[in-house]
Order: sequence, then C-alpha cells, then structure tokens
Amino acid sequence: MNTNSPAFNAVIAACLGRADDQQVIDVVREVLDERRNPHPAREEVNRLQKKIRDLLGTDGDRLDLIYGGATKIKGYVFEADRLPELRGASALLDFVGRDEVKRICGKERVIYAGGGSFLAVAPVGKGPTVATEIERCFTEWTQTALSVAVAHTFRLIELRFGRVRLDAAGRVDWWVDEFLKAWGDPQLRPQLEQYYYAVEEKPLAARFYQRKTFGELVTVLTTMYHRRRDERQAHGEARALPIVERLPHMVRCASSDHRPAILTTTAYGTQTALSEASARKLVVGLKVKRDAKGRADQIATAITWQAPEIVSWETKWQEYLGKAGATTRYRDHPQGEAAVPAYDTHQIGMAGNGFIGLIYADGNNVGRALAQLRTPQAYADLSKELEAAATDAVFTALAEHLQPTPVRDEDGQTVVIHPFEILTIGGDDLILIVPGTQALNIALTIGATFEQKLGLSERRPRDDRYVQATALDAYTPKIGLSAGVVIAKDDAPIFFLRQLAEELLKSAKKKARANPTAGGAVDFMVMKSITMVTDKIERFRQTALEGQQCRLTARPYLWPELAGLLATLRALREAGVPRSQLYRLRAALEPARDQGPLASTLEYLYTRTRQPQVSAEALRQHVEQNWRGVATSPPWMRREPPPDAPAKWAVWETIWADLVEIYDMAQDAEVK
Repeated sequence: MNTNSPAFNAVIAACLGRADDQQVIDVVREVLDERRNPHPAREEVNRLQKKIRDLLGTDGDRLDLIYGGATKIKGYVFEADRLPELRGASALLDFVGRDEVKRICGKERVIYAGGGSFLAVAPVGKGPTVATEIERCFTEWTQTALSVAVAHTFRLIELRFGRVRLDAAGRVDWWVDEFLKAWGDPQLRPQLEQYYYAVEEKPLAARFYQRKTFGELVTVLTTMYHRRRDERQAHGEARALPIVERLPHMVRCASSDHRPAILTTTAYGTQTALSEASARKLVVGLKVKRDAKGRADQIATAITWQAPEIVSWETKWQEYLGKAGATTRYRDHPQGEAAVPAYDTHQIGMAGNGFIGLIYADGNNVGRALAQLRTPQAYADLSKELEAAATDAVFTALAEHLQPTPVRDEDGQTVVIHPFEILTIGGDDLILIVPGTQALNIALTIGATFEQKLGLSERRPRDDRYVQATALDAYTPKIGLSAGVVIAKDDAPIFFLRQLAEELLKSAKKKARANPTAGGAVDFMVMKSITMVTDKIERFRQTALEGQQCRLTARPYLWPELAGLLATLRALREAGVPRSQLYRLRAALEPARDQGPLASTLEYLYTRTRQPQVSAEALRQHVEQNWRGVATSPPWMRREPPPDAPAKWAVWETIWADLVEIYDMAQDAEVK
C-alpha cells in the first residue's frame, strides 16, 4: 500500500470518522508528509495539533493501530520432519498472515502484512475486536499455531511525531527542551540513554528526534506484543490457546507424537497416522506441489476440511524464470519446463551427492531500523524492500548455482525436480533447503545480493582476514544479512538441523556485531554423521577445535571472507593439491591447540616444499599471501584479543580445517 497516497489519506480520515471531509484528508496529508522537517520545533508541532483539534475536536483525532502475527513459528513449522508437512505448515501460516489479515482488517487499512507480522489501522475502539478475531483466525485455520495481535489508540499527530504528551490546553508538554534538561540529571540519564538510541557524531538533540517518529509507535506495539505473548491476559481478553486432549487409549499422531490421530493415510508410501492439524499441513503441502494423484483432496475429504487457495513458492519461482530469470542457465535448461517441486529431502539430496544444506538467514538490527522510521510510508516501504530483496536474493542464488535435476520418485519413476525447497521468505528472514554441495555457494550469493539490493553506503577500510579484494568488501551495507548453514545427510532430522542452523546464525550475528561496518556474516557446519554433534555447537567446538593457544577453525566468516575461503578451495583443487595432504596436515595441526603453532608450521612448510611447483605455488599464494597474517606462520593467523582484553587472550586460528571440512561441499554447478 502507498501510505502517502490520496487513497491512504482517505483511509485515515475514514478511521477518524470523517471519510468524505476534504479538509480532514488535507490535514492527514500534511501530517504524513515525509518532506516535513525531521527536527521540528515545539511551535511547529503545536501549530499542527491546533489545526487538527479545530477540525476534529478534543478527542476526535484518535485511531487504533493493530500489530501482531504468528508466534513460535518454528515450533509449528518444524514440528513434522517430512517435507510436504513443512511446506504446508509454512504456506498455511503465510496465507493467514497475509490474505486473512487483509480480509479481516480490510485490505486498504493494512500498512504491511507478511513475514509473520502485520500492521494495520482501524477506527478508534475497533482495534481490540479486530486483534481478537485475527488471533482466532490463526487457530481456526491451523488448530495449533500460536499468534498474538495487539491494538493501541494513538492521536493523528503521533503518526508523524511519535508519542506526544499534551497539556490541558492541547499543547506539547514534553519536547526537545525538556529532553535536554532531563539529560543533565544523573538520575534520569540511564533511562534516557536506554530509550533514546545513540546517534554517533551528531548533536544530542538528534538523539531525541531520531526516536520521535512513527517508529516509536511500532516500538510501543512491539512491547505490547511481547508482553501478551508471555502473559495470556495482557492487553485484551485472554488468548484462547489450543488445547488437545490426550487420552491413554488414543493412537498418537506420527508427526507431532503427542496429538491423537484421527485418520491413517498412505501419502508417504506407508500407513501413517495423523492428527487433524498435521493432516491440514499435509493437504496444503500436497496441493502446492501439483498433487497429480489427488491425495490432498482425499485427505481433506476425510477430515471434512476445505483447504485455502494458496500461491506457492513454485508459482513465484516460475514467474521469476519468466521475467527476471529469463536469461539464466536454469531457465535455459532443456528439462526446466518439466520440472516439479521436490517431494522430500531425499530427492533434494540426490542433487547434492546425498547431502542437503539448511540455510537460515536473518537481517541484522532490522528491528532498530524499523523503530527509527519517520512515517507509515517509510515503514511500509522498508518492509516491502526487505521482503523483495530477500526473495530476489534467493531466486538469484538458486538460478545461478542449481539446475533442474532428474531423480527417482516414490514409485521408482524418473522425474525432473526443482532441487530445493523454500520454507519461508518473510521480511528479512528466510529458511530454505538446498543440495549440500551448493549450500555455501548459494548462501554467499544470497548474502551478497540481499545487501546490494538494499543499498550500499560509503566505502569502508579493508580490514578483513582475506587480503585479496572481492566485490563484497568495498562497502558498508545499509542492512546486513547473516546466516547459519548446516550441511548433513539427506536423512538427517530436519528439526535437528534447524536447531543447529539457528545456533550457527546466532554465532554469525555475534561476528557481525563485532564488525559493524562489514555487513553480515556466516557460520557453517558439515555433518558427515548425525552423532557428530550431540550438544551445543559452541561446546562441541570448545572441546574439539579450541585449545589454550590455537583454534582449529576460523569460523564464523564475514561474507567477503567466505568468498575468499571458497576461492582458496577452488584454487587448491585446480592446482591439484592432493586431498590426502590436506587431511594429513589437518591431523598435524591438532596438537597445536595446546602446544602452539610452531611444530605444525614446520610440518606445513615441509609438505609445501615437497609438492609439484604448481601445487606449491598455489599454497604459497592462496593460503600464505591471501590471508592476513598467515605468511608469518602458515597456515595460522593471529587473532587479536577482544577490546579491553589482555594480550594473553590473543590466539592463533587457521582456515585449514574449514577447507578440509567443505572440500566436497563447495562444488560448481554442472549443466546436465
């Protein structure tokens, strides 16, 4: 929606009870004008508020904002471990969060809906009723998904200037002068510092004005959302949470393992007992996959449920190939027209030598960026830009690194598939499953494309560990994207891979926060065995890879550093560096964790001198020269201590074990 359009101005006027009053529409336009001075004096705000009050009266300038969406999404989507149900759960949540929210609120009143959240306007007093209806709608469609919707009443002027306190005469009672005075009070300063975000190298007053925007209202609503999520009766009538009766004689649902099953289906090739909530996921998952055998309709009839019409990601993918992706190798593939979505993760794994990669990515500091937006128009624009950038980044990466792939279906017939599954692209976050051999290449392209689509700011000093310049390290993105990537056998439990990817994402975000000018980061893990990690990744790495003096890994990586790592691996393969030597040297590095890098450095140099000239030169150039600090003690890099930490905390780290781990998982796509 264009919230700066005459139509939206009329919507706001209608919410104020003055739909056909041109004077009210004009003053709404004046309030929402983004060209207005971002640092208005008190007199300017008072003038505009007097104009509003003269038209609408003392309390006639109020309207409701409604905010909410699904909560604990991953628990609902990843409850099952089979791809059709995962796909169906994600599609069903997306349908309710977009289509049903627009139906309930009125499409013209929705500022933004998608990515698991929404924001809409309503007449004063109507917001709580609409919020309750939306919560019930999530439950009616999904039965088990949790949701939260909250509403709050604001004044018209607050849509532009954030929370405004007025005195009895209708004049602003707290503005920048009071803020500056309170800032000088030592007792008030800590609270003000927490609420008013810091603005580097700008006057103190800019800190106040940065907060006094429409984004402040979004912050209020977000705070209400979190409290209602944690307290059922906060901000409205008590939330109606789904309750499932579990009797001892009931057959358990094979997907949830705790709800009672109501039917048995052969959709997975064997007799499978499902609860109604799981059956609904399966119905939707089959329907969006072009269910040629009509299994979705059979299951829907058995549970007497009418599935909604949903636009699948495959449909959007086909639209992309017909437009922006029309010149890609994927679009030109001779079997592309016949390709269908993958039925399960085994089919995706067939395109990755039996491995799949789960990519979980999320934007950095997006919440703070939204909280600083000045108008509803800016909020709507950024929300749509984030989702468009994420979608375009995913489609670009898939088209660049994958190809339609012939596989065997459940009946033993050859079928050509799209070798990936998009579970969600919502706002700034995304989750997808791809062939394991292309997971890192795809993640790198997604990160780079996302950041470039949202715009790049000034050039930054090159201080990455990878010395050679890449297209990714010359700028600071306006919003960075970080990712966790876990690669495993295609029969690994998806819920387990999601948990690992989520932990890797947190590690990547920590790296990004430590390098705020570099954009996003990525952390990854290749699991050759499901028992490789039985606890937290951080604890596993502390035990297996970290010692008192050296770390046997350099993860996580900034995006330019991942590009360098993949370039290094390709160069070593092209130069014919024997894989056996890579593995032997990795074993030689292990004692260095506690003994220091000297012995392993000598072993590396000895091995390099015994290689053919081409291989030796590749090692010298791409390992020793292209990575900062490695030349003095190859293949180790000196990691500087954290800020304010003593020098003894500085340790050595190496990319060597990372190269060995991803040796078979960073292959170039081949046209088949």
